[in-house]
Amino acid sequence: MLLFAAAAVVFSLWHRGDIAGWWSEDLPVYAHAVETWLAGRDPYNASLAPLFFLYPPIFLYFAGFLSHLVPAGSGALVYAGAAIAGTCAIPLVLALYFFRMAWLGPLFALLLFFASPRFTGVLALCSMNIASIFYCVAFVAAVPGLRRNRWSWFFLALFLAAVIKITFLALLLLPLLAGRRQWLRSIGCGVAVVAANLGERALWPELYAGYEWSLRQGILLSQQFGYGLFGIVATYHHAQRSSAGAAAYIAGITFAALLLTSMFLLRRRLDRCGTLTGNGVWLALVLAAIILVNPREMQYDMDIALFAGFVLWVYGLRTRRLLTLMILLFLPSLAVPFVVLNPHLHGMYETLLVLAAFSLAFWRMWRESGPEQSAANPPEPLPAVA
Repeated sequence: MLLFAAAAVVFSLWHRGDIAGWWSEDLPVYAHAVETWLAGRDPYNASLAPLFFLYPPIFLYFAGFLSHLVPAGSGALVYAGAAIAGTCAIPLVLALYFFRMAWLGPLFALLLFFASPRFTGVLALCSMNIASIFYCVAFVAAVPGLRRNRWSWFFLALFLAAVIKITFLALLLLPLLAGRRQWLRSIGCGVAVVAANLGERALWPELYAGYEWSLRQGILLSQQFGYGLFGIVATYHHAQRSSAGAAAYIAGITFAALLLTSMFLLRRRLDRCGTLTGNGVWLALVLAAIILVNPREMQYDMDIALFAGFVLWVYGLRTRRLLTLMILLFLPSLAVPFVVLNPHLHGMYETLLVLAAFSLAFWRMWRESGPEQSAANPPEPLPAVA
């Protein structure tokens, strides 16, 4: 509890001038778009610029339907409660069902998640983006898949999330890398999401055109490219030539291809030496890969990647000094605004941190899954807190 209090004090002192602007940043955008659409007007407009409504027409129909199921005027409050609950549940679900480390108890999981570098978990909580709800639902729906290779609920949850935020298709890596014989169903889910988007374009052409316009305004022109490799290159190129540039797309696609190839090769090695089942470190590596291949990593993505990344750091470094490691990863993030002058690139520290953790853990897992490794001689277990 003392660590929670200390983290809260540091956050409030460091960001006291920004909290008012961050708090429920995305909620007014959702509410304005739905209310405008229900009133018969265009929800894709610049009235809240520089914030734009970046979701397809299906979101409006879905949210409009749900708004009639709650008492009048309480929709925003209900959504806020769901967003807070979903965000807080993410580290608990991951710690209990995915990573399952002896040292990763509920309180420590919450501390790692919300007192992460640059307080990324707190920023995700403050923004109340719907992505946190989708992540929580998808992770809960994945539990039967992780336990018994039953992924039906996960594919349903992923479809609903991806038709609203198509970047959630990266989560298809979870059944492919953590499940068995899920290729056809994963491909079918991806095709269904693409078909749903084409159907929206055909059914509601004017709304879909507004959606595409809003994406251009809210991402390309506003430089909201995210914190990943694509975002870093695109932001730099935009500052020089006022466009994202082809180099960002080439770098992003090349990086994703190399990362995915390496993950499937490592999966095959782990299968051969019998160390894949119940391997929490492997699931942390998979989650980190899922976020890293996302072309537009935001704070509500990076809080998950940083949480998985801490598991990878502990595994890769074989350390028992967990709080010391946490502090060493956190402190440099306070200096990021002084070193990185472009505010659109502040999140690159988290990306580099996760990438370093991924590389270290990948290297160690590759070595430990070599030909000399067998099921009778498994890798050294992760250390537990004394």
